[in-house]
Amino acid sequence: MLKSAAVIGAASLTTAACNPFATEKAATGPASVRRFHSRPDLVVPTIKVLQGTEETPTGYIFGNVHAPKLTSGPLIVDGRGELVWFQPVPGKYVADLNVQTYEGRPVLTWWQGDIISGHGQGTCVIADFSYRQLAAVQAHNGLMADLHDFQLTAGGTALITAYATADADLSGIGGPRKGRVLNGVIQEIDLASGELVFEWRSLDHVAITETHSKWTKSSTAQGPFDYFHINSIDVDADGNLLISARNTWALYKIDRQSGAVIWRLGGRKSDFAMGKGTNFEWQHDARHHPDGVITVFDDAAAPQEEPRSRGLKLTVDEQSMVVSLADQYTNGSVLTSSQGNVQVLPDSNVFVGWGAEPRYTGFTSAGRIIYDARFLIANQSYRTFNLPWTGLPSEAPTAVVEQGSHSGVIVYASWNGATEVASWQVLGGSDAQHLALLGAAARSGFETAIGIADVKPYIVARAFDSAGAILGSSGPAPTTT
Repeated sequence: MLKSAAVIGAASLTTAACNPFATEKAATGPASVRRFHSRPDLVVPTIKVLQGTEETPTGYIFGNVHAPKLTSGPLIVDGRGELVWFQPVPGKYVADLNVQTYEGRPVLTWWQGDIISGHGQGTCVIADFSYRQLAAVQAHNGLMADLHDFQLTAGGTALITAYATADADLSGIGGPRKGRVLNGVIQEIDLASGELVFEWRSLDHVAITETHSKWTKSSTAQGPFDYFHINSIDVDADGNLLISARNTWALYKIDRQSGAVIWRLGGRKSDFAMGKGTNFEWQHDARHHPDGVITVFDDAAAPQEEPRSRGLKLTVDEQSMVVSLADQYTNGSVLTSSQGNVQVLPDSNVFVGWGAEPRYTGFTSAGRIIYDARFLIANQSYRTFNLPWTGLPSEAPTAVVEQGSHSGVIVYASWNGATEVASWQVLGGSDAQHLALLGAAARSGFETAIGIADVKPYIVARAFDSAGAILGSSGPAPTTT
């Protein structure tokens, strides 16, 4: 949460953006990625704070690495853009890092797997404060969990998205009578038993003719036609479900028992009168809030429909069936082809991630930008959140000794994921039983450099919290002098 507001970006890949790097624009070069002496296995995009250095977010920023030539993984940074935690997931994509509640305690959740034609086939992960995996949620009925949403509910279930291929008549949109489409699927899974308790499929309730995607002769060669493209699920105030379908430009309220569509908001068959400025196109991340407002990220691109993308707050009157614009959140001419999210913070300020555009922004509730940051490489963060988190990793701190520029040496110390480290000490001696203090320094970012006069046969780094308590110690630091 920003001291006055905060923001960051994330996203959900779409068939209009099958190449996940197609529309990204960012600086490249040696400074575009961060590398660390003590953790050479961690390579992450550099983040530059463009505005709001005095409004640095409290809590942390949660997103993911999804950039050319970099290993994907869940990513936590602080308000200065400094790395806090990164877990490389080789050979897979990662999306939707979030903090949720599981068995009464805060946990990290994310999706990891493969991306096929704009949707995911993989697994949803739950990890604890030490970053150890607690559970992996799998889809049922021969499907695989999709990247677009993973919501833990108060009832001990998980809501996930999935995609299924189905035969369909596409003649209503200019296609063949015997065509193939992607069916948007919701599954609700009991976390204790792993059993499927609810399933919803878009073709049972939403006609293909509601789509805004264009079928062309080349569509068949691209695989099943993605007429719906489900990309978010939320539990509404009455316990029913609110979902977003990118390719119909509509939100749907779904009866959680029967699966029937209670109403449509936006799209070709809207049940609401849409007030000035409330229409959206190719949208993501629809969320219902206690005050009756619905937030949604209006991509408005791929193909482009508006000059720029917007975070929207919509006042939805389900009695008069009228939608009005409460607020909108824009950042210059930023226009994103896919993904993106809107987060309302506890202080009512708003945090927006721009998805396929490597940027995130914090606003006052009235729409004034007070914080703005960007990745210095073409990184797509599916969704990005500003959230509190306390991490104490199960793995030990890491340290390495290198030759200094003059006399003496430098010890580089880090602890991937540790949020409570305030300072470091370097101790050395002939062995582990004969250690003396060689140097100390306040934590200065993910990796702290501590200068010492000379090299001892045995050197370790020790992490302390703000009260002076020892949090952990590294193993013997290798020397690269």
